[in-house]
Amino acid sequence: MRIFVGIDLPAQIKQDLVRLQSELRLLGVNGGWKSLDNLHITLEFLGELDPDKIVVLAETLKQVASNYKPFALTISGLGAFPSLKRPHTLWTAVSGDLIELNQLRNELHHEFKSKGFELDEREFKPHVTLASRPKFDSIDFSIVGAKISGEFMVSEIVLFESRGIGGKIIYTDLHRAGFETAGK
Repeated sequence: MRIFVGIDLPAQIKQDLVRLQSELRLLGVNGGWKSLDNLHITLEFLGELDPDKIVVLAETLKQVASNYKPFALTISGLGAFPSLKRPHTLWTAVSGDLIELNQLRNELHHEFKSKGFELDEREFKPHVTLASRPKFDSIDFSIVGAKISGEFMVSEIVLFESRGIGGKIIYTDLHRAGFETAGK
């Protein structure tokens, strides 16, 4: 099983991001576009795991989530990894309560490591992937770069499985862990 932990996005923000993808297509951007159902913020990629690890992961999500109360994030802007001049991934930025978001991600990272999971040690850069392997010629991204897709409250974290089915990547919720309303 290919597993990751993330934050699901509200339906309206997903719709807004799909419209942004359409605008980018009209500007001449091509690439492997993420489907509406696959738009999310990745907190931790765990990779290929045996199904028997799901119970430990679900318990860890529940434990970590209990330490948090809902917090606000905003989805806006446009960027690319490693850069717009040499893009591998085209994304929209995440802003808002980044202190809380980073604490959440760091706590998950620490708990997973302490349970023996092998993790990527790269710096966490919150984003929502719009397209992989984007191709475009000289495009003025300032036309769409300042758009705001919206603010939302994060109130849970999700354990996802990523599977290839019929030539498409499908993300399935395996477990959701809600934050405590009277948390921190």
